[in-house]
Amino acid sequence: MNDIAQVRQVLGRFQDGYTTRDMSTLDEFMELFSDDDVELIGIGASVRGGNEWFEGLEAIREIVESDWTYWGDVIIDVEGAKITVLGDVAWLSTSGDLLQTPVLDKAMIFYVQQMQEMIADESADLETRMMEATHFGLRRLREKHLGTGHRWPFVFTAVLAKAGDGWRFRQVQFAMPVD
Repeated sequence: MNDIAQVRQVLGRFQDGYTTRDMSTLDEFMELFSDDDVELIGIGASVRGGNEWFEGLEAIREIVESDWTYWGDVIIDVEGAKITVLGDVAWLSTSGDLLQTPVLDKAMIFYVQQMQEMIADESADLETRMMEATHFGLRRLREKHLGTGHRWPFVFTAVLAKAGDGWRFRQVQFAMPVD
C-alpha cells in the first residue's frame, strides 16, 4: 500500500472512531496520534492554549471523550480528502459535516458549565467575559432551535508524520465557517 493510501486509511480510522463513539476503544483511537507534542485545534480556537486549542495526548483524549459524548455525528469526506506526502510528512484537507443529534439535549448542562468557566476566567475584564459567555450561550440555543438533523459544514485539515511502519497525526484542525 502506498503512502497516500496509508494516510487515507488513518483518516478512515479517525472517522470510524467518531462514528462508533465506543469508549472502550478510546485507547486504541489515541494510537492514531503521535507523541505528546501533538495538537488538536477545535472550531472555537483562536489563541494557542486558549479555548479549544488542545496540546498533548491527555488534553486530546479529554476533548475526544467529550466530543464522543456531547457532539453530533461527525461525517468526514475520507475518500475526497486531498492528501500530499513529502518524505515522512503528510498533510491533508477535506470537508465534512456535523449532523446535529438528540445528544445536544444532554450537552446543555455541559454548555452552562462552560459559560460559568468563561465568566470566572479573570484573564479578561468582566464585560468581555459576560459578552463571550452570552455569545456562546446564544449559539448553543440557536443550535438547539435548528433541531435534530441540521447539518453544520466544516473543514478538516491535518498533518501526519511517519512513525515506524505507520502514520500518526501531529496536528488536527476542525474549522467551521463563521455564521
